[in-house]
Amino acid sequence: MSEQFLPGWPLQASGALTLAVLALAAAVAGEMAARLRAPRLIGYTAVSVVFALAAAALARLSLAPIERETSDLVLGICAAIILFDVGQRVSWGWLRRNPALAATSVLEALLTFVVVFYVMRLGGFSPLAAALIAAIAIATSPAVVLAVVRESRAQGQVTERTLLLTALNSIYAVLLATLLLGWVQVEAHAREFTWRELARWVLPSLYLVFGSLALAAAAARLLLAALALVRAERATQIVVVLAFVAIVFALAQTLRLSPLLALLTFGAFARALDRERRLLGPELGLPAAIALLLFFALSLATVDLELGLAVWLPALALVAVRALCKVAAAALLARAAGLTWRKGLLVGAGLLPMSAVALLLTRDVAAVNPSLAAQVGGVVAIGVVLMQVGGAWLLAWALARAGEARATE
Repeated sequence: MSEQFLPGWPLQASGALTLAVLALAAAVAGEMAARLRAPRLIGYTAVSVVFALAAAALARLSLAPIERETSDLVLGICAAIILFDVGQRVSWGWLRRNPALAATSVLEALLTFVVVFYVMRLGGFSPLAAALIAAIAIATSPAVVLAVVRESRAQGQVTERTLLLTALNSIYAVLLATLLLGWVQVEAHAREFTWRELARWVLPSLYLVFGSLALAAAAARLLLAALALVRAERATQIVVVLAFVAIVFALAQTLRLSPLLALLTFGAFARALDRERRLLGPELGLPAAIALLLFFALSLATVDLELGLAVWLPALALVAVRALCKVAAAALLARAAGLTWRKGLLVGAGLLPMSAVALLLTRDVAAVNPSLAAQVGGVVAIGVVLMQVGGAWLLAWALARAGEARATE
């Protein structure tokens, strides 16, 4: 009798099993962190780092590594939900009524980019690598901010300004990184600078930026029209919103646009065009919570953290100067924007979590210029590890000090 129907030995598990184990471990670690009165994402991130460091050991346990294509797809879908959610936090009316708040957003982003760029140049990085790191450093992590705000059920001036500034600086960072990615592609193929090479950069960059914005604007109008048809059914509203998020994500990839920029601005356009307040109905609590858990669990699990060991000093410099710029800008314009100086400092502290979405940007660079991506990725990985954990603690502390965090269960 044939025994071919039996599994081979040693057992070879698929990457899907590893992903399931990772999600389970992250959920348990998150609850353990909550019992210690720490943000749940600390537990999620700790498990993610452990998986990244223990890749070889996991293989010996018959847990296959998570395939890059699978991890990128899951990360992309989770990031899509998170970016749409944070994009809705952009209140254009608030910015028009409070120009100093808009000035705060521009100042903290510009100051962060300029100072980080020059510090990275002093660290020996090429101008393009330094510019990419500086662009990535602009963004506050939408996932960290949303996770901590949801978990602490925070409400108030510091909370709302942190959410708004996070949405805005994420848009700036993705927009600038998208433009720089176009230049990476030109530099990878051009031997010297010419006006023709400049045109080869400008045209694709214009397509990336304006194509992504056009897709976002069209999707926002269609979303609001669809919500008008199902306004009474909450469950259907949630399905409609998630379906549109998935459609925008897929179309951006198909059309070779920027999914990150399209999704961020999709949420922002939907908020701006929603004059009848149709988006108040869909509450993405459970889908967003699942997306946040998987995003944190996967964000560092497939990263080669050894890249960061060679650039730990520039990474520490990045964390330090980035923190200084964001806190200084928020405090400097606090009174003009209608806050006390103390609360301005707390808003600045809330902007410190560094975005793991940056890792998705470095993977786009890796497809064109692996050596450049290795330079950028090493610094960014260390920065994300430090400021995803440390930034979450600082944000939770800032919300508590502002008196805006409610007691959690």
